[in-house]
Amino acid sequence: MRNGIDTSMTRFLMIISLVLLGVLEFLWLQNEYKNKHRDMEDKINHVMFSNLRDVEDSLIFANLAEQQFKMMKGEASVDVNIVIDRNDSARMDSGCFNGKIVKTDLNFRSRHPMRGMILKSLTGDSLRDTTGLNMGVLVMRHLRSMDSTGEFEGYQIVTWKSGDTVISGMMSRPQMDIMAGQRMALTNQNYKAEIFSSMWPHMSFALFMWVMVGGAFYFTWRNLQRQIKLNALRDEFVSNITHELKTPITTVGVALESLNMSDLSTPQSRRYLDICQSELRRLSMLVERILHSRAPQIHYERMDIRQVLDDVMHHMKVQFDNKHAIVDIKEDGNGFVINGDKSHMSGVLYNLLENALKYSKGNPQIHIHLSRNNGTVKLEVEDNGIGIDQDYHDKIFEKLFRVPHQNRHDVKGHGLGLSYVADIVRKHQGKIDLVSEPGKGSKFSVTLPAWSDPQPAKWGLSEEKHKLN
Repeated sequence: MRNGIDTSMTRFLMIISLVLLGVLEFLWLQNEYKNKHRDMEDKINHVMFSNLRDVEDSLIFANLAEQQFKMMKGEASVDVNIVIDRNDSARMDSGCFNGKIVKTDLNFRSRHPMRGMILKSLTGDSLRDTTGLNMGVLVMRHLRSMDSTGEFEGYQIVTWKSGDTVISGMMSRPQMDIMAGQRMALTNQNYKAEIFSSMWPHMSFALFMWVMVGGAFYFTWRNLQRQIKLNALRDEFVSNITHELKTPITTVGVALESLNMSDLSTPQSRRYLDICQSELRRLSMLVERILHSRAPQIHYERMDIRQVLDDVMHHMKVQFDNKHAIVDIKEDGNGFVINGDKSHMSGVLYNLLENALKYSKGNPQIHIHLSRNNGTVKLEVEDNGIGIDQDYHDKIFEKLFRVPHQNRHDVKGHGLGLSYVADIVRKHQGKIDLVSEPGKGSKFSVTLPAWSDPQPAKWGLSEEKHKLN
């Protein structure tokens, strides 16, 4: 926590967001991996079944052709009748026909265990005598011959006698090798590499998204830290300036006290001296407020707005005279008493009237309207100044904001006056409204709960958007 700004929640939310995004991407990739793994299992089972079926069909038809050839030459000693129906079942008889083979609705589109029985009956022991020759070898030879692209380069046939066996890598469902009397399966040792290779676009996209979000959070955090440092430098500058101002204020105060004790011959000199002392006290109060606290401290008491307004008008008479300003005050009702702070309410009136003077051209005309209605005290300050564009009505009450005028400001200021006014009015449970148009002046209305209200309503900043009459 630096400069009164707590960034721990922001940092916590950023970290949690990145962690949750990473978890979400991990779950997504994990689901994609499972889908790819399932597809790979289906693929290896399909490859095993299709190649084993092709080899068995080839051997069956080869032996059938050989038997038929022998019977045609009269060399066959046994008559064989094979009937294969639509369900891929078979019935085998011997001796029922002389050298005749009957095939009805031959259907080998799917592998059936009866295929192995047929093959075993046709071949007998003729193929078992061949050294190293079994169904596994024949399936691999067939697979290699059909693999023109090298897609099945990592595939291998494993065999074992009986029972279960542990094989590393992905394995198809075990099949029976009727020629060797053992079990066999097709394996792929490189299945993980193939799965990750197919998932490379998914992983790249997930990494890119995480890096982009993390980069956005990083630059946002860095800019936030930079802004905090700038705020700290600004506060340090303001603090140093206020310390420097205290010395001349104290010196001028002592000089005015000494002058006040001397003999002043004219009433006008006495009045000017009173104005200097009053303005010096106000300046001292503002410096102390900036020095000791960023938020104004309100000391509530029963006070009359009209009396405060008279004091402010008396002390600003010289400024009005110098600007040749015409100021009129109108009252509706009586008893303009509120529960507030005299010093800060004086500051509110000073700021509103000074702005009316500064932003008016020629001879300023300022109209002050003080009224009481429905338990509220309302103060309106209207001028014939340059006015404020509607786009800036919400922003002028923000700190350090000034209405732009083609990148230059003819009137000196720091954008703190109206922010201070809005803050004080809000602390008095009141509201401030603005009605203004460029070239038609501005009217600021301050509404405060009167002293007689037991539970004054709480208002915030509002805006009335209509044309000035």
